Amino acid sequence: MSNCAILTAAGSGQRMPSSKKKQFIEIAGKPILLHTIDKFIKALCFEKIVITCPASDIVFLKNLLFSKFDYNPGQISIISGGKRRQDSVYNALKIINETTEIVAIHDSVRPFVKISEILQSVELAKKYGAVTLAHPVKNTIKQVKYHKVLKTLDRTNLWEIYTPQTFRFTLIKKAHERAESENITVRDDAELIEKMGYPVHVLEGSSHNIKITDHFDLMLAEKLFKDLYEENTL
Repeated sequence: MSNCAILTAAGSGQRMPSSKKKQFIEIAGKPILLHTIDKFIKALCFEKIVITCPASDIVFLKNLLFSKFDYNPGQISIISGGKRRQDSVYNALKIINETTEIVAIHDSVRPFVKISEILQSVELAKKYGAVTLAHPVKNTIKQVKYHKVLKTLDRTNLWEIYTPQTFRFTLIKKAHERAESENITVRDDAELIEKMGYPVHVLEGSSHNIKITDHFDLMLAEKLFKDLYEENTL
């Protein structure tokens, strides 16, 4: 049995004031996506890494990974994504070997996930079937409509959801097949499992695992990278 990681890299970067897509913006001389790939390679538990991206990026990304940075094309596959994130993930699931045991699905612009968190996610997925990284909400959360507060939510049981979200391969593929046949749209892969009535285990992760989506996130990421690198905890 083997494990596979799926990295979604289809973001257009509309909230980022840059001519480059956010996953290709460099931090410390290396594109964000590549820092993320490195974490999953260093985890030493994935025989295959599948990267989903727009068809127009495939040639560029292959040149970037296999020519400029010398990654192993035997370990990494690059495929065309879909209109929605879940379409991209499903495209990846369809090419993964049926003998795969565990699949970890991760946002390409979350380069600060810890290797220990990845490994824990894989082990918990073997035990529970479905697991997501998350962190308890820190701030007061209010439900708002038309710029008016409807109510203040009890944050005791509210968690901010991160990735990777990690699953038994057979479970997550079945969930995506159901979504495809029944035209179900979700916000993340864990929600597909929830809709099946199957429990999703929550693993508390570090708040460093930010998703880099705008200029503020990029500034924070550059500071985080410097600090964590100097502390040797990157």
